[in-house]
Amino acid sequence: MRKKHPFRHALLATVGTVSGIVLLLALKPSTDPGLAQADAPTATVTATARSSAPPSPSAASPSPSASASRRKTPAKKHTAATPGAPRSAPAAPTRTSSAPSAPKTTAAAPTTRTVTGTTAQTKYGPVQVRITLTGSRITGASAVQYPDGTARSKDINSTAVPKLDQETLQAQSASIDTVSGASYTSAGYRQSLQSALDRAGV
Repeated sequence: MRKKHPFRHALLATVGTVSGIVLLLALKPSTDPGLAQADAPTATVTATARSSAPPSPSAASPSPSASASRRKTPAKKHTAATPGAPRSAPAAPTRTSSAPSAPKTTAAAPTTRTVTGTTAQTKYGPVQVRITLTGSRITGASAVQYPDGTARSKDINSTAVPKLDQETLQAQSASIDTVSGASYTSAGYRQSLQSALDRAGV
């Protein structure tokens, strides 16, 4: 018959207690319940303080630009989402010049030119006529050569030649009358005048 040892029972009881404490410590949560309970009132007070604080003006009322952008955004989305909606681009404004326009000319200004006819030989000497034209109109006529070899020829032609020049301006052609007393000079004048008109293309 074995003899009971009281120390053995005490040792076993101590080892069992220590093992239980070790298991409890191993299974203990990482957050201390006491600390969690201590932090809970602080969080509650902070949340209460935030909820009781008055809203700031910027958060309570949105700015006009933000409201306008919010109003415009749905309209743009609605337009883009609508299939087959006609799109019309805004027409560019037409700019008109305020500067006065230059006057329009229907025809160019007529040119002035001088044409000399051929020399016509007469019984008393050569006759040559030079005319000035502005466009197709005769504006000047003069005899650059005429008979002046004798005193009588000078006397006759000093009167006949100016008359022939004047008749040329009036007739605007070589159809001029013969000056009395200067038939040869008149014939040579008409011949040279006609050649000048032919050269001018009139």
